[in-house]
Amino acid sequence: MASRVRILVVEDDEKSRRLLTDVLAFHGYEVAAAGSGEEGVRSASSAAPDAALLDIQLPGISGFEVLAALREPCCCGERLPVVAVTASVMDQDRKKILAAGFNAFISKPVNIRELLATLESLLTKAAT
Repeated sequence: MASRVRILVVEDDEKSRRLLTDVLAFHGYEVAAAGSGEEGVRSASSAAPDAALLDIQLPGISGFEVLAALREPCCCGERLPVVAVTASVMDQDRKKILAAGFNAFISKPVNIRELLATLESLLTKAAT
């Protein structure tokens, strides 16, 4: 399922952002990448992503604030699948992330198979 599907990657660490971007592009996704939360919100408006991957700890506005902006009807809306990608792996962090409205949680370092399977599942659900 990757043809013409756009993924927004918001990650401040350049190496992690490049890895996610390269892996997704290799698997046929179009990728819009941003290095800050503010840039991610701006990119979402122009890129019209089908899903988003957000780091939680970003400079400026956090991944939680980016999620809230993406969920606005004037941006991407409630149906946009959004995955938290973070090094915060404590159970309480996971609960807070999912309670905030993220559709899924992927811990760093990213397991590529898990990432791709999660995206595929969320995109399939969003299409129905």
